[in-house]
Amino acid sequence: MTTPSQIKRILVPLDLNETGEDLLYYAGQLAQALGAELYLFHACKTADLTFTQQSSCIQKLRSFAERVFSREYKAAQVAAPFDCVVRPGQIHDSIQSVVQDYQIDLVLMDAGARANTGLTGEAAELAAVIMGLVSCPVMVLPANVRYRKLKNLVFATDFTDQDQRVLFQIADLAHQLKTKLTLVQVYSEEKRSELCAYKAAMLELEKQLKGRKVAFRLLEEEDMLEGISEFSEEASADLLILATQDNYLLERLFSTNYMKTMAFHTRIPLLTYRQIKKKPCSGCCANCKSKQAQVQLQVTIQ
Repeated sequence: MTTPSQIKRILVPLDLNETGEDLLYYAGQLAQALGAELYLFHACKTADLTFTQQSSCIQKLRSFAERVFSREYKAAQVAAPFDCVVRPGQIHDSIQSVVQDYQIDLVLMDAGARANTGLTGEAAELAAVIMGLVSCPVMVLPANVRYRKLKNLVFATDFTDQDQRVLFQIADLAHQLKTKLTLVQVYSEEKRSELCAYKAAMLELEKQLKGRKVAFRLLEEEDMLEGISEFSEEASADLLILATQDNYLLERLFSTNYMKTMAFHTRIPLLTYRQIKKKPCSGCCANCKSKQAQVQLQVTIQ
């Protein structure tokens, strides 16, 4: 049994504008639900920061946060405790060191470019960059999404390809939020021959997670992403969770084709964990092609 993990520190990259206000309000509510501290991070977009400039930026960030919290929260309520972090340059220049220095457990960011419909391709690209830089989970908030109590978490996964450490981190998150977690695997008709293996793996996961509020579902659907989205909507999911080793699935999730269908996963937050996978995500993905080439080269050398 692994040691239970908790999210205690949430890093929130902020722009001091309307977009940042929406994100900050969500962050405050999420931090309260988790009993976590907030670290508000602002990249000043300058080459360097003098001590005076740093102090000024921190004061602006703190005043911004206090104004938002005082407006959004009732006088009797207290927003989650927060600290302010400022750095020169862009977010991606320093977020890795900030996460390490402050021992951050979760990065909460918004969709970047605002749109009338959830996440944009540009936003997905920014989120993908951040996820590639940090080791902790990253949660991306679509535009126009207001906080609601998280009651149903959906983890889209492959029962036969699990990192136990990540699996228990996700189960611990559900426990910390006192919410239901559903592990769902979507497979295509051509994968029916592997159904027995999927069911056996599912039973093993049930044993590992015994005593937790976890459900399991196997669904046959030709398009995995459509299946995930349809199931999430039917289950009234509040959060979609993925565990990936690269950004291939994220890029597909928020491609133009899926944005046009207004898939359900573009209207709820997306939480991603880093997981080393045993199986390739797709034979056509550049990351997997590179891995296959490395394996072939090793075989040739041997």
